[in-house]
Amino acid sequence: MSLKIINKILIDSRVWWFISFMTMLWYLSPLLFNNGVFYVPVFDNLDSTVVWYKILAESGMIFADNNAIVPNMMNGLPRSSYPGEFNVILWLYYFFDPKIAFIINEVTIHIVAFVSMFVFLKRYVVKERSYYQDVPVFVGALYFAFIPYWSGAGLTIASLPIVTYALLNIKNEKSTKWDWILLIVLPLYTSFIFLYMFYIIMAGIYLIWDSIQSKKINKYLLFALVLMGTMFLLSEYRLVQTMFFDSEFISHRTEFNIFFQNSLLDSYRTMLLFFIDGHLSHVPGLQVNYILPVIIIGALLGFVKRKFSSKESMILWIIIIVSFVSTIWNQVFTSFYTIPILFLAFSMMIIFNTKSKKIALLIILQLLLIFIAVSMGYKGFSAITDYIPLFKSLNMTRIAFVEPFILAMALVMSTMIIIRKLHYSVIFLVVLICVQFIFSINSSFYQTEKRTGYSSFDEYYAPNAFDKITIKLDTYKKENKVVSYGLEPAISLYNGFYTIDGYSVNYPLEYKYKFRKIIEEYLDDNKNQVIRKKYDNWGSKLYIFSVPRLIDFYSKDILIESPRISTKALCKIGTDYMLSAYKFKKNNKALTLIDMSITTDSVWNIYVYKLECER
Repeated sequence: MSLKIINKILIDSRVWWFISFMTMLWYLSPLLFNNGVFYVPVFDNLDSTVVWYKILAESGMIFADNNAIVPNMMNGLPRSSYPGEFNVILWLYYFFDPKIAFIINEVTIHIVAFVSMFVFLKRYVVKERSYYQDVPVFVGALYFAFIPYWSGAGLTIASLPIVTYALLNIKNEKSTKWDWILLIVLPLYTSFIFLYMFYIIMAGIYLIWDSIQSKKINKYLLFALVLMGTMFLLSEYRLVQTMFFDSEFISHRTEFNIFFQNSLLDSYRTMLLFFIDGHLSHVPGLQVNYILPVIIIGALLGFVKRKFSSKESMILWIIIIVSFVSTIWNQVFTSFYTIPILFLAFSMMIIFNTKSKKIALLIILQLLLIFIAVSMGYKGFSAITDYIPLFKSLNMTRIAFVEPFILAMALVMSTMIIIRKLHYSVIFLVVLICVQFIFSINSSFYQTEKRTGYSSFDEYYAPNAFDKITIKLDTYKKENKVVSYGLEPAISLYNGFYTIDGYSVNYPLEYKYKFRKIIEEYLDDNKNQVIRKKYDNWGSKLYIFSVPRLIDFYSKDILIESPRISTKALCKIGTDYMLSAYKFKKNNKALTLIDMSITTDSVWNIYVYKLECER
């Protein structure tokens, strides 16, 4: 079968629908077809969001007043420290088991990402279809669908294309009632502070630019943005009330000192890493290996005014394939001068008004957003916090979280140019999707095999071990407070225990000071400056840091010295038990070993120590 016949077959949309369905099913298979055993990142998943939603869903306090105390974590946190009731993810955890809720959320995110991008590309990017039909649309939609999305943000990034689609429909006076309904219900499954506050600001800047260009304000788009902002503020009314109207609540975030710390050189390096890798823990774009090279190849072909012949195309394809299998692209993107060179090259494309102009505008926009994001890390701009204190606690890196959306559009535009200029292009695009898919599978936020930083629900939360502990203690959990040592508080919280420690992104500053007294001796040791700075300048994790805890290198047979903590401070805030992943060599008069739970289906051996306090 000749390459021309294969190329013709692959143009058929039915083939691409089949490819899309099968790859999507394969991508989601660890969640759907692995008997409930899958591994997800511990950081910002198992150690936090899963437990936050579970606690609130089971608390009976979903609709409680902002100042009502949810007693489970950190000796009791105000209701305002937890997600709002207008949150679809919360209700998933209310109606389903946490693992099932997690699965439903993840599956929904990736399906919506595909549909959202497909609809947007088909109307507003791939407007003119020739013989290649919807091939570029499928390429962009599949890339966008297979990006690892942080589950805690719900549809925040996955919905960007469909929201942009709705806003453009409204701007062009082609909207339907569904566009307006989408903007109204959007806050229910997305996050304002994670991205949409920045998205609305960027859309507002576009509105100003469009008004200057057309010499009139588009009242429909203006109303749509006001409507979006209003609905988000209403859905996040707890956060608004806490930040602006509750003078008694002083958040630990007021003492954040984690931004404006980098030198100019470190800020530039961060910018380069963000451009080629995205935000690794929340929005990795997976672009450096294949997506960025294809965008650049398509942009360069935009300078050519004619279509290459079959022989010329074959030669160019050989060169392109060699460039992928060699280290050329790695050298291109890891060079210190990558960003200024790319900025100059794409600027030239705009100046000379080539076919790649729109691609160049998108990449320069992304570079600009990343520059703004990393500027919050540059210490030379720290004076801004003196005038605008909000910047001390506002994570501006999120303004660049639109990167996957921008890259998907640039990718589609590049593939359209490639198809127009080179023969056998659709074959190349199928291969591209396959290799990118394999890369996405290996980089997914859920895996069938364990890897560094990942764990399964059962291994991490150890429900069988905690069932034994509960029986042994023979006590009502609510009447006793525990603290964790060598394992994260989320584990105790998940199993129904009440803790004096925990991980929260918004809790009272006063409690941070109280907890510090427990670990003061350890933090004030000059050997532990890094951990001290992490606690004092950030402090969202109130842990006993005496043991650096890495779940993947854990040995169940380790014995350690008695922990460097103040048992008096523990007693003062009402601690009854310590749950430790380690057995202590030295006896501590205030800590008495009363039980050990050793299981084979968990990564933990858990030792239960009774805290002997003078009440």
